[in-house]
Amino acid sequence: MPKKSLEVLLDVSVNRANAVPLHRQVYLGIRRLVLASQLRPGSRLPSTRQLASDLRLSRTTVLDAFEQLIFEGYLQGKVGSGTRVSSHIPHEVPTLASAAEQNRIPNVRRKPRIARRTASYPFQQTVAATPIRPLRPGLPDIASLPLNLWSRLTAKHWRRAADQLYDHADSLGYLPLRKAICDYISRSRAVRSDPGQVIITTGAQQALYLCAKTLLDPGESVWMEDPGYPRARAAFKSAQLSVVPLPVDSAGLNSAVGPKKRPTPQMIYVTPSFQCPLGYTMTLERRFDLLRVAARNNAWILEDDYFSEFRYGTSPVASLQSLDRNERVIYIGNFSKNVVPFLRIGFLVAPRPIVHTLKMARTAVSRQPPGIDQAALAEFIADGHLERHVRLTLQIYRERHEALVDAIHKYGNGVLTTSSSGVGMYLVAWLPVGVDDRKAARVAEIAGVSGVPLSTFSVRRLQRGGLVLGYSAFDLKTIRIAIQRLCKALTSGRDVSMSSEIGH
Repeated sequence: MPKKSLEVLLDVSVNRANAVPLHRQVYLGIRRLVLASQLRPGSRLPSTRQLASDLRLSRTTVLDAFEQLIFEGYLQGKVGSGTRVSSHIPHEVPTLASAAEQNRIPNVRRKPRIARRTASYPFQQTVAATPIRPLRPGLPDIASLPLNLWSRLTAKHWRRAADQLYDHADSLGYLPLRKAICDYISRSRAVRSDPGQVIITTGAQQALYLCAKTLLDPGESVWMEDPGYPRARAAFKSAQLSVVPLPVDSAGLNSAVGPKKRPTPQMIYVTPSFQCPLGYTMTLERRFDLLRVAARNNAWILEDDYFSEFRYGTSPVASLQSLDRNERVIYIGNFSKNVVPFLRIGFLVAPRPIVHTLKMARTAVSRQPPGIDQAALAEFIADGHLERHVRLTLQIYRERHEALVDAIHKYGNGVLTTSSSGVGMYLVAWLPVGVDDRKAARVAEIAGVSGVPLSTFSVRRLQRGGLVLGYSAFDLKTIRIAIQRLCKALTSGRDVSMSSEIGH
């Protein structure tokens, strides 16, 4: 390896006084060099042993960083040839030039796309309330929720409310909370932001609706994963937008496949860290492709960071927003899954040119979520309680995830199959080809098990149906018994496979 490359790489430094784990600092340092083109595609890195010696770290720490970089697609490791920067990284990555065509993506500085209409359209509820049965997806573990701590924090801030929260303050949201969010998502997701770009919302749904209503006009097109998040589709439909479904594979949204005469997008909605509902992680190559599409069409990208913390065996994947240099990506997150489910606080991180427009549109609906909850959440995050709670639930959910996969393998008996997704709070269990997953869900309901038909997430007809099964809220025994019941019921009700209607 040329000496110059080694010198560049050795510029990576670590700070032992920093709250960011050492392996994460190494990961971020190498990733920064790759994205700045200081480490070119094909460049060979020093051995993990050499880098560990140079940085005075354990080799395990450096190996963890390298494994994450290889997992996310920044590095490639081959036996006998060492570790190199991935050949899939565009040669002009700072400006997102095409590696194949050597065409520079326009550094778009056009006037931001803002909708002309102001009329309201009703939101259509897509999922009816149902009793909580075993394997219902998306529910957190109740026993591990920090309810006592949350009660103390809210009581503390209620006592101080008259002095601290009397003024409604900035309608962007409570400033200490916006600062805490910026710090947290920078460390955990590599999101680039400052508090002036953060808008606090009442959950991720309000963030989706706000973007749909404010940034596009009726009839304009939104590209969306299919299958994809039904409530996002409902938000876009309520704003009278045209939803264009694009297929998903194990690499994420495939923008190169779809209808030949599909309209160009004005907005693209994706869940790249945990594809809803299939659980795939979008590859680095697909992420760059998506940024190119957005730049060429002057389109927004809505990145819904869905279940990003709950990844088993690897660190959370860096956000799509962290790769964006053309101010195309709007990053959306919420705290309903990783704090307490009734805390309807979410947020969006917007490019600076549209922050004021989104702020004014949101103010017309509500100033901001309840101040006490915002103040309590700000302290919860700033004092490290959120990261500790995520670490605790990761251990619990990982064990339950494995139990669900094992139970399906043991009792599936040809009627149910699945594989480990390694991420999230639920997974897809596949039915045999030809089985109507809506009928299968009704069979499950009769057996006392909640399974959401995969077809309810899809616009197009699916080639194969499935049931979305949750594990995060249920103990190991409940999971095993529920799968036994479900598989027995599906085996007894094989006539569900006679229907030719799969999907919509």
